[in-house]
Amino acid sequence: MPRWMVENVPAWLLVMVAVVGLPVLAVSLQWLIRRRAPSLAGGEHNEAASFLGSVVAVVYAIIAGFMVITLWEQYVTAGDTVQNETVSLRDVVQFSGAFGPAAQGKIRQLVVRYANSVATVEWQSMAKGDGSPVAQNDFDQLITAIQGLNVHNPTQEEFLSTMLAQVDDVGKDRQQRLELSGQNVPAILWLTVILASVVTLGFCLMFGIKSASLNYIMVASAAILIGASLVLILLLEYPFSGTVAVRPSPFEHVAQDLRTASGTSTSQSEFSGPASYSLAMRY
Repeated sequence: MPRWMVENVPAWLLVMVAVVGLPVLAVSLQWLIRRRAPSLAGGEHNEAASFLGSVVAVVYAIIAGFMVITLWEQYVTAGDTVQNETVSLRDVVQFSGAFGPAAQGKIRQLVVRYANSVATVEWQSMAKGDGSPVAQNDFDQLITAIQGLNVHNPTQEEFLSTMLAQVDDVGKDRQQRLELSGQNVPAILWLTVILASVVTLGFCLMFGIKSASLNYIMVASAAILIGASLVLILLLEYPFSGTVAVRPSPFEHVAQDLRTASGTSTSQSEFSGPASYSLAMRY
């Protein structure tokens, strides 16, 4: 259910429900309490409610704060993982130049194919918490091509070792990316934070102030903070889903840049051919 909400409900609508719908509901309940329970409206139980409310507020702040900080760190990690994966892909193509233009062209083509698969097919699958067999197959072909490079000297052997380390980093980053696309908040923790939110707002409703308008403002403010915290937790839980998701832009840039580099290399080779032949004929 939470993932469905993140995927299908725009973030602005979730925020509106949190900062408008929940406060309206809380103020309506406060209005009903003031009419039906004069003792609460008069503040006769404020002393007891103040003590218990403080305890509940501290517990809620700890639970909500822990969840927000943890999920924010995972969201940042998801973005960093995508960046690291694409950097390793670029390095693999760069180092493959030690094995000649033909080998580099093949590696470049496989990297472009893998980057395209991730940016299109796999990104849609990650929004649902899954990986893509297409991207996995493209990645396996890239590994096979690197392992099949022919080594003719110690320099190439060193480059091959570096490329194998880089493609291993790509695999680790991809695995971490797929793991982060799954559910990051256990159901029991969601239940805990929702119950804590309800109890905290309930204690806010038990406070009585003679000024009705001031009472409504205080209750609405508390409801806005609680609602905003719940929406923030919901949006951060799935870093690759919804409106504020991590985007596949780094993979798109890798594919575009490598295509451009491939075209430039081809043009240069076509140009250098006649020049080299002319120079050979001159001597």
